[in-house]
Amino acid sequence: METLRFRFADRSNEDIVLGPGVHAVGKGPHGPRLVDRGEDARLQVSIDGRGAWLQLREGASRVHVNGRPVRRMALLRPGDSIHIDGVELGLAGAPPRPVPTAAEGAANPSRQVLRGLGGPHHGRCFTLDQPRTLGSGSDCDIRLEEPGIHDRHLMLWPQGAGVALQVAEDGAGCMVNGHPVREALLGPGDQVVVGRGQRFVVESPLVRVPARPVAREYPVEPAPGDSDAPAGGSWRHLPWVLLAAAMIAGILALLLTWGG
Repeated sequence: METLRFRFADRSNEDIVLGPGVHAVGKGPHGPRLVDRGEDARLQVSIDGRGAWLQLREGASRVHVNGRPVRRMALLRPGDSIHIDGVELGLAGAPPRPVPTAAEGAANPSRQVLRGLGGPHHGRCFTLDQPRTLGSGSDCDIRLEEPGIHDRHLMLWPQGAGVALQVAEDGAGCMVNGHPVREALLGPGDQVVVGRGQRFVVESPLVRVPARPVAREYPVEPAPGDSDAPAGGSWRHLPWVLLAAAMIAGILALLLTWGG
């Protein structure tokens, strides 16, 4: 579980640190802040192994995540933009990993995809098994039509077990998990923000995880005599089972005949 931070967009206040657990957020003189008393909270943020969740308290209003109003609860990802009573906060996660050198990580076939979270590409998925370019140019794999977006803004390509990101032109930029970067190694769950809010998240098919036993595992010991029983011993009881079934059927037939 990573530690998240509410980061004020104008950097007017220190970050609000959000470690694992439940955090009550209320209203302070200079914007949102952590509060000790539940009655002072306008919302709460819960962080555990499943992720981060924002939940509104009674009477809370004007809370938006990535421009969308929150009715009651919202799933949070590092890189999200949260507006609370008109104050903009960014949710920053761990700093992105650096791109390994060619010797450290050769390109491997990648099953990861880039899914749009906001903007014109919302809901669309792009495979990342080959190099991709993002920008306003007509030859880009993913076109981003917005003022300030360069012809070739970003490049993505498979690198080792992840996906490498690099800013393609001087003056271009992006955010990864709430941090400004020019290059980074992306993995499942990482969020990329370009321009005024064109958001993408890296996703990967579910990986099968071995089930964890809920109790200690003990060796199975055979019952006495099991090893001596012949493989076909269970068939010896079959005639008796058939005879019992025939007798039950006969009794039911008599009851139906005489009972009618």
